[in-house]
Amino acid sequence: MDYDLERYDRFGWDYEHHVPTDDRERTWYERFARRTGGPVLDLACGTGRLLGPIASAGFEVVGVDLSQTMLDLARQRIAELPTAVRQRIQLLRQDMSRFRLVRRFGLAYIADNSFRELKTRSQHLSCLRCVYDHLRPDGTFLMTERRFDPASFVDGRKAFPGSEPIQNPATSEQVSRRIEIELSEDGKWIRGVMVYKTVHMDGRETTHPCPFESPVLLTDDYLALFGEVGFSANVFAGYEERPDDGEHPTLCFVCSKAQG
Repeated sequence: MDYDLERYDRFGWDYEHHVPTDDRERTWYERFARRTGGPVLDLACGTGRLLGPIASAGFEVVGVDLSQTMLDLARQRIAELPTAVRQRIQLLRQDMSRFRLVRRFGLAYIADNSFRELKTRSQHLSCLRCVYDHLRPDGTFLMTERRFDPASFVDGRKAFPGSEPIQNPATSEQVSRRIEIELSEDGKWIRGVMVYKTVHMDGRETTHPCPFESPVLLTDDYLALFGEVGFSANVFAGYEERPDDGEHPTLCFVCSKAQG
């Protein structure tokens, strides 16, 4: 699978510094866990930022990720939880586009743009079919994505300046990153690089570029994919279950198995 795994394996520890979990997002997933009754499947679970809250709310949750480094970080986080909560969490290393588990779930989700780690339509459909097959007939599937905004690209380019340095917890080195992104001429891909600068303990500075690419998916593209697999989907603006206004930066899709 052509995930951009290197940046997660090398620098995945910084994920939550740049994309912190807020109460609205946490509450969104907990609310649906309560509605469905679990168990819960967290695909592309990363460092496990949502696993603890779901398990702490009383639900069994399975976290799946392809990066062993990210799963190791999730285990470190889970180890700090109370014993009863830890026992409700299972971590598995599998590809989210072709996973196979031995149980069905009341709730499954892919959070925070992770679906776009998959590169092709066939991979998108394969992932969604796996989700469909692992959901109970009355189950719910959630996906949250950041709305693509072509207006944010000037002459097809966008850049984020260097971040404030963050201490690598494993080495105590200071690491910052900057991002450069280009939009393809046909508007169907974004390609870029995250450039990490590390200040070592001896004062040396090194840089490590991590290229990435992602397909451009618009709201109708997601809805078409859901429909092809057999999901009935609603889209909301943000985590408040308000109808999509076409502008909110966060798209929240709520899917169920289509009836008939």
